[in-house]
Amino acid sequence: MNLRPVYLIAFFISLVTLIIFYETNSNKINKNYLIMFLTTLISNFGYAMSVYATTLEGAMAGDLVSYVGSIFTILFMLVVVVDMCGKRFYLVLRIGLLVCAIAISVMIGSTKLSNLFYVNPEMAELHGLTIISYTPGPGMFFYIGYLAIINIGAMVVVIHSIFTKKRVSKRSLTTLLICLIIGTLFYVIPLFLGLDLNLMPYIYIFMEVFFILFSARVNTYDLQLNLINVYKRRGGYGYIAFDGKGHFLGCDDFASKLLPELDTIPIDFSVPDTCTEVIEKLHYKDKNWEWKDHCNQDFKIACNDRAAICTIHQISSKGNKLGYLFELRDDTEQQNYIKGINLYNKELTKLIEEKTEQVIVMQDSIIKGMATMVESRDNSTGGHILRTSDCIKIFAEKLLKHPEIRACTPAFCRNVITAAPMHDLGKISVDDAILKKPGKYTDEEYLKMKNHAAEGAVIVEKVLNEIDDVDFKRIAINVAHYHHEKWDGTGYPEHLKGTEIPLEARIMALADVFDALVSKRCYKEAKSFDEAFQIIQNDLGRHFDPEIGKIFIECRPQLEAYYRSSVNEL
Repeated sequence: MNLRPVYLIAFFISLVTLIIFYETNSNKINKNYLIMFLTTLISNFGYAMSVYATTLEGAMAGDLVSYVGSIFTILFMLVVVVDMCGKRFYLVLRIGLLVCAIAISVMIGSTKLSNLFYVNPEMAELHGLTIISYTPGPGMFFYIGYLAIINIGAMVVVIHSIFTKKRVSKRSLTTLLICLIIGTLFYVIPLFLGLDLNLMPYIYIFMEVFFILFSARVNTYDLQLNLINVYKRRGGYGYIAFDGKGHFLGCDDFASKLLPELDTIPIDFSVPDTCTEVIEKLHYKDKNWEWKDHCNQDFKIACNDRAAICTIHQISSKGNKLGYLFELRDDTEQQNYIKGINLYNKELTKLIEEKTEQVIVMQDSIIKGMATMVESRDNSTGGHILRTSDCIKIFAEKLLKHPEIRACTPAFCRNVITAAPMHDLGKISVDDAILKKPGKYTDEEYLKMKNHAAEGAVIVEKVLNEIDDVDFKRIAINVAHYHHEKWDGTGYPEHLKGTEIPLEARIMALADVFDALVSKRCYKEAKSFDEAFQIIQNDLGRHFDPEIGKIFIECRPQLEAYYRSSVNEL
């Protein structure tokens, strides 16, 4: 029986799994996952190369390639497992394991000269396979010990997380533990029985399938966590999330207060029959009221003395339906109010106006919430979003008193004020290692940071995709895209010059730079107001629009008063 095609098939399956992983995670590739899939492909290529070899040298070359691939596959599998468990992988330990992996790779690569890995290798054939019989050298025992340490370490991390971590899916970790145990047994048993057949290619494929499924699951969790950051900053709003099978993914404090039974439901499990309020209010088991048929429709939830308006949104990624999000909006006061009002048209009109106002406030709240969420990742700019927004308000009031700036209408200024918090949304695409760096950037890091302006324009355009206000959308995109352009054309990202730079971006640039100058950062002290205004004065016609720059300097008394009051409040 010729088993050679079995190993060739394993190689092609590894290639397919790599492609599937890349395609399903192209929006957010995890580098550790990707390296693990690539090293698995290399390892399985080595196995296929070895069994098809017709010479001892060819078989050894393939075998050594497979061993090198296995070393790094196992290492990055551990890195991925630690990440899945929400644990910290200490740098010293990571470097130590990497050095061991490199050392073993060197022993493998030099085995023909040193006999450190194989001693007296000979070529044989079994079931059509080319195999190598040999006496193991010290490097082989080092390799086996290395694999044992990593496998045991991975299992210990998973078991510890299952019993101690609350913010992880215990179901996924239990499945991972079973996969690790099965994979270890399929490696150890043939080794003890003295079988020459190597099952590692399919063990790797087995693990790859699990990690593909888990990474798809992570997309749901990531979305949930992003929503948490937004909703936490929105008073009177909440959420409840379920996956496509009705498993509970989590909720916020507002939802817990509305439906206290939610706190008793384990993450990643179905709602138990004992949670009657949740089942009834959310139509959880109502076959005549399918969630998918009521998406984007409002319905009311009332429990004890609380009331909320609920809207179901379908969670999806790249066309795949992942689950459902129940958006909750506090309606307690409105319900109490409606009970006491009459049916006169005047009161009904007032209610409509209040609802319209609520929608506007909600829109502003979402924008500020997203901006604050991004800023929370940046160690160096605490409060920057709020301060620059207030600076823009002060500046806008002064601009409205200068009729020569014809574009500065009240509507234009309102839009700029509303858009100001979104100017740094592009920082969400900047790697944490750069964004959280407690010091000045290197040239390479600064180039990466500069990408946030162009990325911000793309993000703002997507965020405001459904907004009907074309003028506001244009102004918000321009503020994010061009607030780092300079009057003399030396700015970024497009090197626009003079009035080529949209007015709203020129206004934002002044407020942005001024706040950076007078605020303390982790890498510098705050400058005095005299120094800050002198720098802006000197840069009129170079960095800043000279006409509106002079008007900004006129705002000095109001700006100084604002910053002094901000310091006193702190």
